[in-house]
Amino acid sequence: MRGRQAMKNVTANLLLQLVTAASGLILPRFYLLAYGSAMNGMVSSVGQFMSYLTLVEAGVGSASAVALYGPLSRKDERDVNAILAAAREFYIRSGVLYFILVACLTLGYPFLVEGQVAASTTRAIIMILSFSNLVDYFFLGKYRVLLNADQHGYVVTLIQCLGTVVNMVVSIALIQMGFGIAMARGVATVVYVMRSILIYRYVRRHYPYLDFHVLPNKKPLAQKWSVLLHQVVSIVVNNTDLVLLTLFLKGDSLLEVSVYSVYNMVAYNLSNVVSSFSNSLGSGFGELFAIHEEERLQDAYEAYEFLYDMLLFICYTCMAGLLASFVRIYTSDVTDVRYLRPELVMLFPLLGLLQNIRIPGLTMICAAGHYEETRWRAVAEAAINLTVSIALVNRLGIVGVLLGTLASYSYRTFDVLFYNSRHLVKGVWKRSLRRLAGNGAAAAASLGIWAVFPKFPAAGYGGWMANAVICGGISAALVLLVNWILEPEQMRLAVLRIKGILGRGSAGTREAGEVGRSAGKMENAEAGREAATAPRENTGTGQKEG
Repeated sequence: MRGRQAMKNVTANLLLQLVTAASGLILPRFYLLAYGSAMNGMVSSVGQFMSYLTLVEAGVGSASAVALYGPLSRKDERDVNAILAAAREFYIRSGVLYFILVACLTLGYPFLVEGQVAASTTRAIIMILSFSNLVDYFFLGKYRVLLNADQHGYVVTLIQCLGTVVNMVVSIALIQMGFGIAMARGVATVVYVMRSILIYRYVRRHYPYLDFHVLPNKKPLAQKWSVLLHQVVSIVVNNTDLVLLTLFLKGDSLLEVSVYSVYNMVAYNLSNVVSSFSNSLGSGFGELFAIHEEERLQDAYEAYEFLYDMLLFICYTCMAGLLASFVRIYTSDVTDVRYLRPELVMLFPLLGLLQNIRIPGLTMICAAGHYEETRWRAVAEAAINLTVSIALVNRLGIVGVLLGTLASYSYRTFDVLFYNSRHLVKGVWKRSLRRLAGNGAAAAASLGIWAVFPKFPAAGYGGWMANAVICGGISAALVLLVNWILEPEQMRLAVLRIKGILGRGSAGTREAGEVGRSAGKMENAEAGREAATAPRENTGTGQKEG
């Protein structure tokens, strides 16, 4: 059952990320051509400023999910209702505070970009972009938390897929008809309300026992402040660049923000596609932590990390080889600022790879609920990012803020790998590093081959897609070959696990189980040897689920 739910969630998330990536690539080009780089930069900048305002959620969603894993696995309806009642109260308070902060941003932000975009347009965009978050705080948030915690997040995901397609089609139609950017962006708000209604009806049909007006149980949400600290760090690390560019570059800030947003659009969408593989597995790992199935947890993590690392290096090798030609085609009709910059072509794939290498370890940290234990490690990452970025942004512009991000990612990524190996999935540190080295060598070889490989003329998207298929084929072949040579048993196990989940025959499932048990014993023995040299520490997994 757990495997089927995980596969549903992974499949739905992958579909969503592909749809979102398509929308995220298509719509901004229409905005660029119709409204110009300055307007595109303003929308991106406002989005980054508003991401800071979402901190009023104060970690309620993640802390609620952590608190719900145990009661849902026990089918304790009373406890589920009590936790969701507490979450509802926190969400309403967050919504009120968020509304006040949006009002302040609406008044103050236009002065930061004075002379570049009309103040009335800027204020309209802020109000439109804020509405979906208000709906989430006052209405949808508690339902979304429940579905994700109960491994039914695919329902939210599929409804979101439908909404994304509707939003893209209607927005393009409005742009082509000559409507302003406020009207085009406003479509997303209407679609979000419709999505919320569908999710509400699904929850009420499948969870008839829900009662948000029982006595709230706020004790399990006490960790929300540690979760909030992690959210603050995440927003600082991942959303500071555009804010610093807006604040420090003055007169031409929105043009530079637009350049950054084009590259970041590719990086963001690719990161979402890759992380769709992991986003759906947190609740499954959280359940394993809750019921103390350590051996199954070890086996599951090994297969997860093995498959994830291969996917990660294939994707970012392709990004490194194809990004320059994509930007050239994507911005070919935009002449108000120079978009193709070799230094950005090199830095963005490297940053994406460093950012996502840590995802398996972060998945385990969240699944185990180790927010408090890792809070100061996360703070150190944010401090490094801000210090380096602020020191370099005036001299180097976009490159300066990217170097700040590179410094913080370099620290935190390997810190996460080490923490996971020492406290959660014991002894995987050396194995993880070997995998990264092997996949890195395969990626470097792939880029070397791609550099001298004959290419199709990439004047349009047809030639670019043909090149993408070739580049992807080279990368996939080398990454799979290297991993098959280095870890043949894990490769065989991964194939059998996938067949088992897909239900392609009981024999394959039984064989996968036997291989998993034998591999698990060997891996646990090696983990025990490595962990024996590290200090023992109570991880708290008996009380905190992911």
